[in-house]
Amino acid sequence: MQEKKLNKAVSDVKLMKTPEGKTEVKNAVKDAVKKAESKVGDVAETAAKKAEAVEEKAKEAAKATTKAVVEKAEPVVKKAAKAATKAKKEKQPAKTEIIVQYQQSAANLGELEDKVKKQFVAEGHRAGCIKTLNIYVKPEEDKAYYVINDKFFGSVDLF
Repeated sequence: MQEKKLNKAVSDVKLMKTPEGKTEVKNAVKDAVKKAESKVGDVAETAAKKAEAVEEKAKEAAKATTKAVVEKAEPVVKKAAKAATKAKKEKQPAKTEIIVQYQQSAANLGELEDKVKKQFVAEGHRAGCIKTLNIYVKPEEDKAYYVINDKFFGSVDLF
């Protein structure tokens, strides 16, 4: 059997050496190329159609996903907006200013606190180390006495 195949291959090679055989081979190659080109073109068209279909499906899936995200996010956004509005509506505490009047003089207690802190710093201490500050006002003596951190004490002029 192998001898038959071998003999046929030898005869085919001898045939191709002739000018007619060469022409026949060239024509066969051209036909094969044309068939291959048409198949490649068909495959390319089919691939392009499938790609378009996949692209459309992806777009639809993206739209659906976006819509679902927006639907789930809306209540959260509304709650956040409502909380922000509520926070804006909450009133800030009123600014309190306490003034002590005695005879012909008046002293603002907020300014008095600043005086005490300045004097404490002037004595060589750091303002940041103040944890507790107690101020005792004695208008009849025109003085305010203070105790800082239960260790340091002193007095400042009230008026």
